[in-house]
Amino acid sequence: ILITEAFNKIAIWFGMDNSKMRLHVQRPGQVWNLHIDKLEKWNPEDPSRVMRVMIALNDWEPGHFFSYGNYMHSGWHAGDVTTFDWANMPHSTANAGHHPRVTLQLTGIKTRKTEEFIKELKHK
Repeated sequence: ILITEAFNKIAIWFGMDNSKMRLHVQRPGQVWNLHIDKLEKWNPEDPSRVMRVMIALNDWEPGHFFSYGNYMHSGWHAGDVTTFDWANMPHSTANAGHHPRVTLQLTGIKTRKTEEFIKELKHK
């Protein structure tokens, strides 16, 4: 299976409307400074329906992290999914490790299918 086919299948599982995928490779020494996303344009009528999820494509290694407000997220495994309140939560990422940190970022408009899939993931 081609990588792009696998990523497209993942996007279908989440069932978002108007979704966009981005492969984010953060190399050692790279940092995304603390910020708040501006994703309102995805659905100006109801920005609360916009969702961003990150899917870890490799296991956590020392020096890799996400920060969400005052919470430091680490210790993930490939395949773990995270999401957050993008409109109100300052967040950042950094790679102070020795190997790239690779994430698939999926952004789009939540549907009922999205909510059901997220609920199913929480119970696994």
